[in-house]
Amino acid sequence: MDKPILQANSIYTKHLQEMVRFSTISTENDSATDWAPFEAFQSWMEQTYPLLHQNMERHIIGNGSLLFHWKAPHGRKSPVLLMAHQDVVPAGEETKWIYPPFSGQLAEGCIWGRGSIDCKAMLLFLLEAVEELFREGVRPCFDFYIALGHNEEVHASDDIKGSALTARYLRGRGISFGCLFDEGGKVDGSAKVSLGEKAMADIVLYADGQGGHASRPGKGTVLGRIGKAIAAIEANPMPYHLLPLVAAQLKADAVHRSGEKRKILSDPETYWTELCSMAQEDNQLDALLHTTFAVTMAKGSDRSNVIPSHAEATVNVRLLPGDTMEQVLHHLKNILPENVKVRVRNGDAFVAPVTPLDSAEYRLLKDVIRDVYGNDTVIVPSLLTGATDSRHYGCVCQNIFRFSGRYHTAGFGDAHRENERIPENVLPAGVAFFKTFLKRYQD
Repeated sequence: MDKPILQANSIYTKHLQEMVRFSTISTENDSATDWAPFEAFQSWMEQTYPLLHQNMERHIIGNGSLLFHWKAPHGRKSPVLLMAHQDVVPAGEETKWIYPPFSGQLAEGCIWGRGSIDCKAMLLFLLEAVEELFREGVRPCFDFYIALGHNEEVHASDDIKGSALTARYLRGRGISFGCLFDEGGKVDGSAKVSLGEKAMADIVLYADGQGGHASRPGKGTVLGRIGKAIAAIEANPMPYHLLPLVAAQLKADAVHRSGEKRKILSDPETYWTELCSMAQEDNQLDALLHTTFAVTMAKGSDRSNVIPSHAEATVNVRLLPGDTMEQVLHHLKNILPENVKVRVRNGDAFVAPVTPLDSAEYRLLKDVIRDVYGNDTVIVPSLLTGATDSRHYGCVCQNIFRFSGRYHTAGFGDAHRENERIPENVLPAGVAFFKTFLKRYQD
């Protein structure tokens, strides 16, 4: 078929506007979360999607995550899991917003507001698709679930993290999935489907010593030691290596390049040396080829004339699939000064398995993408350098598709920034994608 017709649906527009108006802001470990917007949002969902709620069991997981379950009378296929998250990040500096961040304002053909992209658009796609299927009398011959997390946007321990608790709940009941969908890829010239993602952890570098007055620094300070440690990390990155998934991603993406870059990306194994040189000038490519370190925070004294007795810096680590925290710590031990210590904070550094490129579920996904977005759509399997809730579900699913069904056009505003917004005319394609997939999976 041809590319989807970008024509707004007034019902989808209205519903996404209403979703955005719920300021469902999460906080680390749920410590300061205002639950009233979450409760109101969940009540709104029950009223707005009555057939979904009538036909699916609803479970509350943890402090605010939801799990819906359609129980097929005679389940003949492995279940499917559809994921999104209810929570959003804070609005930031509200004076920089053209329209109030929780107004859901429709203007310039877009729905404006925090969460309009991340992740309430995908949440809308899932709920509208399932509600419409039930309205049309479709009763899938397989079980499927919808998991809506409440604290995806923040660090949380596994005993509080909604996605971790949901995965544990499902695994404890012996449930495994043929495939699952979570946020990630989109259709933007090509369809980017993330079949793997990097794990995340925070490492703290710290040093202790004798503090004192800044007029008597001696041979240096503990903060100086941390500075040397930071310099060592940035001068000694983890080595590059090429994952099969990343090789497939580069080859698929080569069609959008020209000249020397196209030649290198089309055959990264042959032109490995040239690819590594390219990565030195391309942060995105660099992140695909190795485990990365980003020094993001540092702390010493609170006063300029006081030498601190303790200093530390936080390093955000993104682990390439196949790498382990043991390897990371061994690498750091070999390069850091002896008088600087390391501890791991936040993140279990668990890497979800990479989805096979040859699975039947992935072949079906590619067929549906072409059905919905056009036969000439180039499909790019990819590695996601960020982290999603789906990483917790590797214990119950091998085929993890980080693909939102979102058709990306001009007019979008960036997620997590002021003036986040999504064009209203892209919403129908996202709903159509999930409806089509569920129908085709049944066939």
